[in-house]
Amino acid sequence: MKPRPLSFLAADRPYPEARVVIVGVPLEKTLSWRGGVAQAPAAIRLASDSVESYSALFSTDFSSLGVCDLGDLPVHLPLPEVLLGVEREVSRLLGAGKRVVLLGGEHTITLGAVRGAQVATGKIQLLALDAHSDLREEYEGLRVCHATVLRRAWEVTGRLVVVGARSFYGAELGEPVFAEADKFTEKLDKNVPLWLSLDLDVLDPAGCPGVSNPEPGGLSYRELIEIFRALREFQVVGMDLVELAPQYDPSGVSAVTAAKLILEAACALWSPKRR
Repeated sequence: MKPRPLSFLAADRPYPEARVVIVGVPLEKTLSWRGGVAQAPAAIRLASDSVESYSALFSTDFSSLGVCDLGDLPVHLPLPEVLLGVEREVSRLLGAGKRVVLLGGEHTITLGAVRGAQVATGKIQLLALDAHSDLREEYEGLRVCHATVLRRAWEVTGRLVVVGARSFYGAELGEPVFAEADKFTEKLDKNVPLWLSLDLDVLDPAGCPGVSNPEPGGLSYRELIEIFRALREFQVVGMDLVELAPQYDPSGVSAVTAAKLILEAACALWSPKRR
């Protein structure tokens, strides 16, 4: 018997019939401290087997969304080529009417994602849930890396809101970028398609320690769920979940948390019952 490829929970819909598509991007090229994020897509898929597919919070079964897991994009190429591959794949999938979930990998993949979303939709705004501002002009000589990704993405989108930040660089830019978890919707436009970027370090590391750059304090799991709930009023076309470093949490709780957050976000944002 041929072994079943590792895929995310209940993501068994054939691509032509799928409404939501999952793609792994195990990129690990510009990390500045703890490594291991290349292992994240596989760890999230494996952890998803421990999660029930029904979301009681949003009264939706994940399996009813029509989800397809296309596996991983190649990441052995130079960084610009990897990001171009992400851009082309996101543009292709959105252009085909799909909703997209990217499994990182380092946060730099968000730049390719918003570029692709911009191509497909004509206009995109970015909501980033992140402990760090990621607004540096450059870091260790790099203009494109995990520490500059939100500045580069902002240059693409023109509209960026960051929730959960508690480690700042670039806050002097003067733009009202940062928002509280209960007020962020005031800074977003309901008429513009939105990309959601979820860096797992936005969570309190006491509950999700397996990340590449943990930062004391942070949002609770429940607060993230309420953010998903608030986003139901917006045109969310895709999301990425990044910076899981599974080897720093031998309990596996961080990977399970990542899998559960993907399930809840998809059920909240793309359920046929939403409207």
